[in-house]
Amino acid sequence: MMARRMLRYQVIVNDRPQPIALQSDPLHVEAARIGVGVHAPHVVEFWAEGSLEDAGTRRLFQVFGTGHELPEGARWWGTTARTAEGLVWHLYELPSGAS
Repeated sequence: MMARRMLRYQVIVNDRPQPIALQSDPLHVEAARIGVGVHAPHVVEFWAEGSLEDAGTRRLFQVFGTGHELPEGARWWGTTARTAEGLVWHLYELPSGAS
């Protein structure tokens, strides 16, 4: 039997969908940065249950800013708290076949 764990994932804030293999749906989202300084990339971290032994199913995620156009069929998973810079990010899953 595979042990279930709470696992953390990151989606870089850019204009591209990013594939992530998951075994369950996202449960919580937060804003973060990779590194230190004003040029450190923004990311949305999210947590989901899973197992280290199971690769999961490939799903496409993308981060959108408030007011940005959303693709048809995109599913919202969470909104971050406001960052120190005043930014708010929204995590969406794109339908399979989107890119």
